Amino acid sequence: MIIKKIGISVVSLTMLTSVSMFDAYGAGSKRTIEVSEQSANVIVNGQRVEGESFLYKGVTYVPARAIGEALGEEVDWDNNTQSVFVGQKMNDEQGYRGTKTPYPFKETSYTEVPDGYEPVFINFVGRHGSRHLSSSKYDKTLFELLDIAAKDGQITNLGKELMKEIGKLMVVEKDHYGLLSTTGGEELKGIGARVGQNFKELFTSDKKVIAQATFKDRTPQSRDQFIDGLKESLGDNKVDILASAFEEEKDPYLRPYDLATKYNEYAEDGEWVKLYEEYVTQSTGTRYAKEMLLQFFSEDFYQRLNAGEFELKDEKGKVKLSNPTEAASNLYELYIISSNIKGEGDFEFGRYFTANQLKWYESIDNINDFYEKGPSLTSTDLPQNIIAPLVKELIVSTDQSIQQKDTAGIFRFAHAETIIPLSSFLDISGANVSIDKPQDVTQNWNGSVISPMGANIQWILYSNGKDVLVKMLRNEEEIAFPIETKTYPYYKWDDVKAYYQNKLQKVGVSLDSSLEDNIELLQKKF
Repeated sequence: MIIKKIGISVVSLTMLTSVSMFDAYGAGSKRTIEVSEQSANVIVNGQRVEGESFLYKGVTYVPARAIGEALGEEVDWDNNTQSVFVGQKMNDEQGYRGTKTPYPFKETSYTEVPDGYEPVFINFVGRHGSRHLSSSKYDKTLFELLDIAAKDGQITNLGKELMKEIGKLMVVEKDHYGLLSTTGGEELKGIGARVGQNFKELFTSDKKVIAQATFKDRTPQSRDQFIDGLKESLGDNKVDILASAFEEEKDPYLRPYDLATKYNEYAEDGEWVKLYEEYVTQSTGTRYAKEMLLQFFSEDFYQRLNAGEFELKDEKGKVKLSNPTEAASNLYELYIISSNIKGEGDFEFGRYFTANQLKWYESIDNINDFYEKGPSLTSTDLPQNIIAPLVKELIVSTDQSIQQKDTAGIFRFAHAETIIPLSSFLDISGANVSIDKPQDVTQNWNGSVISPMGANIQWILYSNGKDVLVKMLRNEEEIAFPIETKTYPYYKWDDVKAYYQNKLQKVGVSLDSSLEDNIELLQKKF
């Protein structure tokens, strides 16, 4: 066997495997290695690929360009990131952001209202708009890890670039953690404007508008941006707007998860947790984490991280980075939030990932949200049942507004933890099916559709003076209730009310229960 020394950039090579597609990534460095000449026949789609191959540490390598071009893909080298790209380059426009996806509004046309009916009331539950990082954790801990590597001389040039970019992000985030971003404000203002434009005749001086929010700053900010958009669209129409926010720990409707004792135990240590952890730590996840981190650190530093040498904490003292899986996940969190803060800075964390890696990390986020907040396992309805008091309130407030005719709309602004279980309890298609195998979740449940930033569910009520119909919108698009109708997307209000009232009775929530009753119910039963 012939042994020879070559100087080679490791990013110009790929391992020879039995699969026809692969992720190409770079270690960001050049070095001289001893390799064995190894002649290998590489066949792609029935055609032999020409290109020198060699054997290194038991693995046969062939040129990435030869494989990529044989697959009909463009192959490119990015010197800034020391990366080989096969096919389309990664960028921050390609998605894979799960529930951190910015509001996906699309122009749409609505089904004509049945003859003789006109809008009389809107009941609205929405998520806050795009935001900054919720707190100093993912950025802080990853920056500290890079800083340690830099001081130990075990950081790559690309690692230095990443450290610089995170530092820039931390400057932007200072004093803005948890707040609505510029993009988020624009999203909510747009939603409010379109409500006013589409239902202008509903907003008259003899009807009030109720706008509620949770105690978290980003939801009152979203409420106020929505109101601004609504007012602007109404022009000279004067409307009485009553804006308020629930007190912390006294909100059974928009933040029931703060009060639900059994649910919090389930979220922390329910049977889903072990399933989730086993899925996250399988070979695909550990391989992707290593591939990604070796762009930034030396092999020795990676092994130190893998051995548990570091326990890096967030601003509250909770460990948020102690292994490669968490380090890679933290970087993904920076990627998905970067699209929310385009108005504050241009960050390109997507360039550090392949498309397959982003798809994987989005699936992890989706699985976590599905089990912790959504339909979850077939053995429990607890995550969705905690939203029952809100559904009760939607029904009661709708009935009252129809009867009293003094309210144009009630608009509530909350969180993903509200929208996800609400979508499940309402039995919205694609949001309500329990799944026991984590690997099956992403085929059936999509967080970017169910609860993107600014997500909203609207019940639009129509009357002809005698009968009442209701239409449901999700993110301003018509969707179905889980019952029959001959006039889709318009349903008889009495049928919708009866369907959900039956579900409420099964979980012990009465239509005449008070706010205090609902708080007690969550604390003792849920």
